[in-house]
Amino acid sequence: MTAADVPDSSEPVVLPDDLLPGAEATEPGLLDTLRHGGWSICATAIPLVALEQLTREATTTLAPDIRDYFGISAAFLTAMAGLAGVALTVGGIPMAWLADRVNRKHLVVASGALGTFALTLAGLAQDTWQLLVAYLLTGVAAAYSNPVFLSMLSDAYPVQGRGRILSLHAMATPLGQALGPALAGGVAGLVGGPQAWRWAYFALAVPYALAALAAAVFLREPGRGRAEHQPFSGTAGPPVGITQAFRQMMRVKTFVHMCVGIGVLGLALATLPLQMSILLGDEYGFDASARGVVFSLAQIPVIAAMIITGHHFDRSYRRHPERIMHLAGFAMLAFGVLVLAGVWFPSVWPLLTFYVLACMCSGVALTAVNPLIASVTPPRVRTQAFAILPVFTFLMGGFLGSVFAGFVADSFGPRMALTVVMPISAFAAGYVFLHSARFLRPDIAAALSELTRKA
Repeated sequence: MTAADVPDSSEPVVLPDDLLPGAEATEPGLLDTLRHGGWSICATAIPLVALEQLTREATTTLAPDIRDYFGISAAFLTAMAGLAGVALTVGGIPMAWLADRVNRKHLVVASGALGTFALTLAGLAQDTWQLLVAYLLTGVAAAYSNPVFLSMLSDAYPVQGRGRILSLHAMATPLGQALGPALAGGVAGLVGGPQAWRWAYFALAVPYALAALAAAVFLREPGRGRAEHQPFSGTAGPPVGITQAFRQMMRVKTFVHMCVGIGVLGLALATLPLQMSILLGDEYGFDASARGVVFSLAQIPVIAAMIITGHHFDRSYRRHPERIMHLAGFAMLAFGVLVLAGVWFPSVWPLLTFYVLACMCSGVALTAVNPLIASVTPPRVRTQAFAILPVFTFLMGGFLGSVFAGFVADSFGPRMALTVVMPISAFAAGYVFLHSARFLRPDIAAALSELTRKA
């Protein structure tokens, strides 16, 4: 054999479609999938993610009481609470780096303990600086969630059941959004008085502590990239630095397109809840309690849509994985169309109907994203990939979107803000996802090249 006949190990191995992980596998049931990877990861991740979201929703619900108690403006309180989002988003990158080098279970337990302390500190806060520190700590405590849990779930469970598993994780967010306003408002209403908001934070700290304790006892660390290792008998390789991981992921066309698409969609995701709340209050007379009920109930069909999407992902992925990109893209387009049509109904009930349908579409799109990331990123950089995506969502969409939508709303009202922002954001994101579907199969195969070379 001559040197020219020896394959170049630096070139990615592009596998035939029938050898892609899960492509022709039989479809296991959800219970079989859970038994295969173990119950502990899902049983730990779902309550903790729901509690993290519930904490953010509780702050929103309690905002008027906290504002009045400390005598601060709504804008100042919003800015303080927003810093928790900054800490959560930016903190995910160093958390991902750390998660590649230590047992991820330890990060879950430590973050749960920190979250418990932060909620207790928020309840005990005597001035705004203490409250600000508490909010920052809640963000830091939740920063591990996406990179750690999503990578653990992707590692532990077989590829052909990955969509349903990650859809269970995704539905924890709307579950927290549904329970947060009711629980925080219920505790505050039961206690009564100007300091009732403190007891809502204390009440949330108890299940947070219990969830952290359960993680310490039951959670088990899965092998890195185990779902891909089994069919190829390879290894994920040593962890890489943040810069090297970023460079490697920027060469994955599907991942780059998803970052851009989700970043653009973040403009709509950040705009819709706030401007819809203002619209319902100013033009339809819904008080805070009524708006809380509406937003809580709207999450129930979203959870159902996420579960159905996870099941559909696993079926389509086995034969036509690019259809998942199409599904996400069309769901984003429908998201924009439904909001645009709904906000111009003079009656509130058609508006709310279109709002719920739009939320279901956004849930479908977002549920498809994480399994796709797990498919196109190599196991050894997967944790950092899950940390990078929220940065695009926050910086491109969440921050810039809120500023732009607020400017339009101040000048022309919330209805016009939704009319301008939603189509631009949703249509651009949908186009990017539909355009990137052609890169999916080659990127899935290329992500496995490290494993096949080591097999």
